[in-house]
Amino acid sequence: MTAEQDSRSRKKRRARRLTLLAAVTAALLVLTAAASGQIIQTFGVKVSPRVASKPITLRVNETTKEDAAPQPPPMTRQVIYLQRGGKFNGRRFRHCRLSKLRKKGPKGCPKSSRIGTGRGTGSAKPILGNVSAKLTLFNGTRSHGRDRIFVFVFPDIGPTFVVVGTVKKRKGRYGYALDFRIPPIKTLPTAPDASITSVKTKTPRKHVTKRRHGHKQRYYLIRAPRKCHRYWYAKAKFYYVNGEVKTVKDKMRCKKRKSRRH
Repeated sequence: MTAEQDSRSRKKRRARRLTLLAAVTAALLVLTAAASGQIIQTFGVKVSPRVASKPITLRVNETTKEDAAPQPPPMTRQVIYLQRGGKFNGRRFRHCRLSKLRKKGPKGCPKSSRIGTGRGTGSAKPILGNVSAKLTLFNGTRSHGRDRIFVFVFPDIGPTFVVVGTVKKRKGRYGYALDFRIPPIKTLPTAPDASITSVKTKTPRKHVTKRRHGHKQRYYLIRAPRKCHRYWYAKAKFYYVNGEVKTVKDKMRCKKRKSRRH
């Protein structure tokens, strides 16, 4: 074999290797895209009664899954936006201290600071397919002039933890934003961090009576927006550990409050 023939043979082998490498890379990219799938996030808010200015019960329902993977990526943050014109009176109610809640659990906080309950589920495959958790919502101490909501999570498996939410007032269609930062959810030592698959919470109507200017006055924890133009709107943004962000919107029919006759 001449030197020229040997050079042509090496070039052909190199070309075949590059073609094979490109094919393998393309296949891996296809498999990765199929494995990652599409996050399917749902979110819904219900209030009762749906009458302007009335004290209300607030329910939140959300589910998370991935269409081509065994479980969605872990969630790191979620922000819930509620219709402007509503009122959150957390500063009028007893507060729960974060340090005591983390140290002693729900027993470490005043009973009257409990503002809601709920259930959550998670997945930590391939070790654990389903983990259920009890949720207890507390009216937290204020920070930098803002109200906070603490969610104490008591899972069937794994350590308890607290999710801290900050209540932020806003301008525009959504008057309040509830910003929750979600820590890594641990289960068993050998299992990966759990992914949230569903959350349901209920904050019932609550009130306190306080004396103001010599008169007793009743304050409700949550009041519906003052106005109703057929619908009230809500939305939520969900942030995941892989960098993805999902926004889901919701709306509900509402009624105007009937004026009192004199």
